Amino acid sequence: MSNENTNNETANETEPMSGGEQQFVSFMVNEERFTFPMLAVGEIIRVPTMVSVPLGPAQMIGLANLRGNVLPVYDLSTILLGAKSQESDVTRVVVVESELGSVGFLVDRVLRVYSVSSDAVIDKTSMTDSIAYDYMQGIIKQSDQPVEQILDVSALAKAQAVVKQDGNTMQLSGMQHIDNDAPEDSQEDENLQQLVCFSLEEQEFAFHLQDVEEIVRVPAEISQLPDSAPSVLGLVNLRGRIIPIVDLSNSIGMMRTEINEASRIVVTQNSEFGSVGFVVAKVSNVVSISEAELESVPSVCNDGAESGLLEAVYRSDGGKRLVSIINLSNIYSRALMSALTSLDADIQQESQMNDGNDLAIDEDDCEQYVIFWINGQEYGVSIDDTQEITRVPEKLESVPSTPDYLKGIVNLRGTVLPVIDLRSRLGMPCSETSERQRIVVLTKDKQRTGFIVDGVAEVKTVVRQTIEEAPSLSEMQSEFLNRLIKLNDEKRIIQIIEPKVLLDDNAVSKAHEQC
Repeated sequence: MSNENTNNETANETEPMSGGEQQFVSFMVNEERFTFPMLAVGEIIRVPTMVSVPLGPAQMIGLANLRGNVLPVYDLSTILLGAKSQESDVTRVVVVESELGSVGFLVDRVLRVYSVSSDAVIDKTSMTDSIAYDYMQGIIKQSDQPVEQILDVSALAKAQAVVKQDGNTMQLSGMQHIDNDAPEDSQEDENLQQLVCFSLEEQEFAFHLQDVEEIVRVPAEISQLPDSAPSVLGLVNLRGRIIPIVDLSNSIGMMRTEINEASRIVVTQNSEFGSVGFVVAKVSNVVSISEAELESVPSVCNDGAESGLLEAVYRSDGGKRLVSIINLSNIYSRALMSALTSLDADIQQESQMNDGNDLAIDEDDCEQYVIFWINGQEYGVSIDDTQEITRVPEKLESVPSTPDYLKGIVNLRGTVLPVIDLRSRLGMPCSETSERQRIVVLTKDKQRTGFIVDGVAEVKTVVRQTIEEAPSLSEMQSEFLNRLIKLNDEKRIIQIIEPKVLLDDNAVSKAHEQC
């Protein structure tokens, strides 16, 4: 589920594993099968909370705050097939690592993580031109499986950073006939279940996918807790949330897991304790099975662990592979109840310590911003560029031969200034007039211009360390919205609007001449 090599220079390579095998993450995009090389995949997460980016490319979904880092997320269906994906409970974001950093791609469903013989991997250079396209690295063709198309992570990431000006959408023309030899996918069973499979002491276990929030690397630092249960490793800060980390193997009566590069944390959700991370030796794959393929647990399978911790068994590969499905509710109620209950005070203390980290910040290290709403999202401008905030008057005098976003001019206490609909200026549809709307008056060279916003939220003091460069998504976006405020503890991303670019406008200059 996660990248086992953090070297970005090799992130897009399909390096062979031992025995001439290569490993891939397989997923669906609009009924098409694709894969990423495992070495390029950092993690797989549920669709996070995101802020959309005005003036960004059509394939851009938004920006997410991923453990303190700003993650741009793109719709892979829009990029490859020209059609927006429809989110569901199984929709996931595959986070890949490239030369340009971490990038997230929305996929309809993750199928599996698996290894194949290098003989089954056909490189793009060996294929005919009619079935090649910019983002394709090759295909995986096995006699008993549908053909899966290998995507070039590096090419995909670079294409999003440099937006094409012609606006053409990349199509998968000529690819359909590759699948003609592959068996048709049967209609999904209504009772189909997905399992996240992982290893403990070289034995295979699984959680139900719907119980898994995300899968992440084991962080370098885990806050140790004195006098805690042996299975509780400590606390970690995961994107502003303090969650307990538990050694799953130890909690079910097995040997403690040795943490290494292959180890992962499987984050699950519990109604009583919230999010809990379980350390496992290695995440192997995601499988889809029907309920008919599950078998009851023989009593012998519970030897060495508390009775009832396993709920079912799944056999595959002709019985050679045995996967024991763990009963999460019993893990919580029987094995972890006392251990997790005693952590409540520690979690609260850890959260308070994180909240208090900024109390001693010097005023010289802070900046103030006027935060306002546009289309349900927060934006900000420096208070130094803001002259005042006022209500929208009932009538604006129109200015002929100007763009639609310039709504007119207004007399504000003896000074006439042009008024711009900021929604329209940022490429969004206009909204109906409401009582919450305000005009934010910005200044440049002693000339004032008003901008209509949906509502003003607050004047906020922020630490300069929380301000960083925004990802470059398009030329226009990079000019207007080139910085952002990242508030990890509040789980907020506020995009900063550059007033100088807004005010350096021929239409604004023309309106000023008529004022």
